[in-house]
Amino acid sequence: MAVEPRRPIARFDREEFITERFDYKRGEHLSIIGPTGNGKTYLGQQLLKATANEKLPAVMFAMKPKDSTIDEFLKQAKAEGYDYRKVSSWPPAPSPWKPGKPDGWVIQPKHTFDVDRDEPQHAEIFYKALLDSYKKGNRILFGDEAYSLCEELGLKRYMITLWTKGRSMGAGMWAATQKPTHVPLWMYSQASHLFLSYDPDKRARDRYREISGIDPDVIQHALNSLEEEFSWVYIRPEGRRSQICIVGP
Repeated sequence: MAVEPRRPIARFDREEFITERFDYKRGEHLSIIGPTGNGKTYLGQQLLKATANEKLPAVMFAMKPKDSTIDEFLKQAKAEGYDYRKVSSWPPAPSPWKPGKPDGWVIQPKHTFDVDRDEPQHAEIFYKALLDSYKKGNRILFGDEAYSLCEELGLKRYMITLWTKGRSMGAGMWAATQKPTHVPLWMYSQASHLFLSYDPDKRARDRYREISGIDPDVIQHALNSLEEEFSWVYIRPEGRRSQICIVGP
């Protein structure tokens, strides 16, 4: 996994990468960046199932009133023996039917379809989850729509706090976005794990080149090497010890 532009970049099957190569430590941040339809949500959910547990539970932010990807995730997670619980507010009330700690929660607030009412209420719910997780630590927060959380709900300041200070508290901020030029640079600079998909938008590719610790030409070379749909460039920025590889579909 050496970072040299003229050498072939290592490629790994998705399952092999997640089970044998992906090494996540408590409090590390993770970012998934790519155009709509490239499988950001599914990749994040796969990584969560392999990482989160009752000692390091996940908190997923579901912003849509109906989300088939969330419903399918909950269905599959249950079938595979994981315990994820969907709630509409925070903090979650204890369940008399499911004692003990779950592997994670999915926060999906109720919608009235009145934007003027819903956005402030949803912002308050997600804010409480961010603040609570920052204080208590030992959690993974997955914001599947980083742009919407930051800009539409006005939570940019609190997400930046997680990106810049959450690691010391054991609170890992995982985020996905299709708008790399519209999210805070901290989503890149503070991430210990980066997954990038090729983007035809030059502005997006230029933003990719700003990632610290990686030669921009190496990043471009890796992105140009993506041949299969739903494949990703994985980067672990660690200065001279930075790693890069391609993760298959």
